[in-house]
Amino acid sequence: MEMKAYLEYVREESRCFGQGLSALEASKKIDLGPYAGWHSPARLHMNVERAYRELRSDAADAPWDHAKVFDAMLAVAKAKGVAVEF
Repeated sequence: MEMKAYLEYVREESRCFGQGLSALEASKKIDLGPYAGWHSPARLHMNVERAYRELRSDAADAPWDHAKVFDAMLAVAKAKGVAVEF
């Protein structure tokens, strides 16, 4: 699988934004599908968060709360039963 296809998949799956789900809730809900075997699948949350930022028209260089993002990645890993890798 290539990265472009993965990012397109995440963007499409991030339609949860329109359903009122938070990026964390969406990340837990999104099936990793063909990307489940990729290294550090919990990073899905970072990509969903980026997609949500784009959908909100946030500035591309808006700062991230890194501690919050890593906590969310841990929550996604636990919800999906995958190893936590940073």
